[in-house]
Amino acid sequence: MLPTHCNTTGPVSVERAPGTFTGSVCHAIIRRDMAEPTGAGVDSSQPDLLRLVIGENNMDLAMTLSLLLGAEPDMRCVATAASIGAVLATLEAHAPNAFVLDLSLDDGSSLPLIATLRSRVPRAAIIVHTGFQNDSLDEQCLRSGADAVVLKTGDIDALTAALRQAAQRRNATAP
Repeated sequence: MLPTHCNTTGPVSVERAPGTFTGSVCHAIIRRDMAEPTGAGVDSSQPDLLRLVIGENNMDLAMTLSLLLGAEPDMRCVATAASIGAVLATLEAHAPNAFVLDLSLDDGSSLPLIATLRSRVPRAAIIVHTGFQNDSLDEQCLRSGADAVVLKTGDIDALTAALRQAAQRRNATAP
């Protein structure tokens, strides 16, 4: 089972060379006691801060993503979740405005979850992070309300760029 918060046993920072994230393999140096913690205590009043929920049932990948994305200056991982129910439980507790979702979670497909999140958090950035390369499936994700589909075989820069672009588009169309 994944922890609710992305914070590990203490503050961490992550150093990485561009393009060193491939699939579930990450070459990163994790340093403790150097950065503010990700997750708990995030100030949700910062409008430009992406408060991320990572929906991923592979614990190692979820923690790697939480560390790498949480190290970005404009992103904080507020929770990880391995199931649809756990992702939905984060809505009230953490007020996320961005989601990175695996297409397959412990309790089913993320496709219905995407539509639910889009209706409950209309301005949220929703990125599907999947290992499946399938145009029909990509189309289904986008029709369900995802902003983009990013392959897990890509580097972390593709994922951060997709999150930022989706958030920028969503904020630009806000009333």
